[in-house]
Amino acid sequence: MFDNSIHLKITGLYIKSRTVQIKLSALVCILSLLFYACKTEEASVEQLVKNTCSSCHLFPEPNLLPKDIWLTQVLPNMAFRMGLVDLMDGLVYVPQQDLLTVIGTLPKERMVNEDEWAQIVNYYQTKSPDTLPSIPEAKYVELNTQFTLATYHNPSDDEPLVTLIKFDSLRQQLVYGTRHSKLIALDKNLNTTTELSLDSPPSAIEFSLASNYLSLMGIMDPNDQEKGMVITWNGLETLPIIDSLKRPVHIQMEDLNNDSRKDFIISAFGNYTGDLSVYESQGGDRYKRHLLSALPGARMTVIKDVNHDSLPDIIALFTQGDEQLTLFINQGNFQFQSKVLLRFPSVYGSTHFEVVDFDKDGNLDILYANGDNSDYSQILKPYHGIRLFRQTGEWKYEETWFAPLHGASKAIARDFDQDGDLDIVAIAYFPDFTSDARRNFVYYENKNNQFTPNILPSTPKGRWIVMDVGDIDNDHDLDIFLGALNFNTKVPKVLSDEWLNHPVSVLILKNNLYAE
Repeated sequence: MFDNSIHLKITGLYIKSRTVQIKLSALVCILSLLFYACKTEEASVEQLVKNTCSSCHLFPEPNLLPKDIWLTQVLPNMAFRMGLVDLMDGLVYVPQQDLLTVIGTLPKERMVNEDEWAQIVNYYQTKSPDTLPSIPEAKYVELNTQFTLATYHNPSDDEPLVTLIKFDSLRQQLVYGTRHSKLIALDKNLNTTTELSLDSPPSAIEFSLASNYLSLMGIMDPNDQEKGMVITWNGLETLPIIDSLKRPVHIQMEDLNNDSRKDFIISAFGNYTGDLSVYESQGGDRYKRHLLSALPGARMTVIKDVNHDSLPDIIALFTQGDEQLTLFINQGNFQFQSKVLLRFPSVYGSTHFEVVDFDKDGNLDILYANGDNSDYSQILKPYHGIRLFRQTGEWKYEETWFAPLHGASKAIARDFDQDGDLDIVAIAYFPDFTSDARRNFVYYENKNNQFTPNILPSTPKGRWIVMDVGDIDNDHDLDIFLGALNFNTKVPKVLSDEWLNHPVSVLILKNNLYAE
């Protein structure tokens, strides 16, 4: 039989145990509620950040920049653009001529309140890294035989400040322009055949037999003033035909409506404002403007009849804030339907693209470069480089190749060794000059769809900002032309001194494939 006293003691222990269980259950419940509340609050903050930061451009993940850059550079600038900074404080660095334009781009009311902004700042402060990871070290091959180097510098120029370079196959000459508002033409022996003074720095040129067409930036540095223009140049004199442009950086000519007259597609980069517009030729020197996009940062266009309806379509790169590649499908009568093909984070620094068929399947692939590093985050970024996007379906693209290249500014795909596939040449305006300055030019040789990066020992002769290709010596292979804009930002003194003492404005890499 049970002893009652023992039973009571056991019962008492049981009761005490149940009490502890209840207390523990309550504690677990409270902790769960707190955890759920924290997770809910965290999710709410993340949603606030994503909704706010994606209202103007693709959401930038915190891991794209280190903490100090977010807190001291990027977020203060965003606060100004979102109406959170006293207007006079924010406008102190804006040129007086741009004040009204910039004010017009700012919201009339704050986009978020102070508490919400504090949550946004804390989100990036908490989730961003202290430093960005380094890129994996690629195995570069030093190329010594395929190209012979030739250099040119105009003795009347103090320093190399090239803004434009393009090969004129009609006249078998190389044309380049400078920040000092000059246009210079060179023959195959690098003799100066033309030296022309312009009203402002040139950014692009289109050649034709009767006359050439140039875009002049007005003011090269960031601004929103309508001082840019397009002019004609017949070899003797210039004539303005389109004016009041906001820093035009690229032009193309194409008959967009099949009326046998060439229309202009103009990328007006601007700064806070800008646009991509088509100027319809109405005969003579009269043009009617059609706005395609009011986004600032229009960088360049490629013209292709992508849907084979005999109407040229336009693919455009926008690189200021809302970085994207957009297709404008020609509907006729200067009506265009837009479709975003690719969108990139606002810190990517998109610089250039080409439309090419790499795999010969009849679909247009995209070669893309990003590496602009001149704004609010001047650090080495592991996501700068050259990318290949293959077309996997109608207007759908998948990244299939990425070559990290700090500060990549342009990439061109051609068959330089004439083995039946496309090689790639690339320049970098913001490379890691302290590590290996030779990486400001890289030749990616295509070997069975594997790209071998090659560097040349003499390419650090300048800071290459522009590049073109063509057969300047008429030997049936492609030569490469580089133009230098030698700003000394983040450049070792030994290198900047070399540029100063031995200036090179133009570097020509003559292809030796068919050298005599």
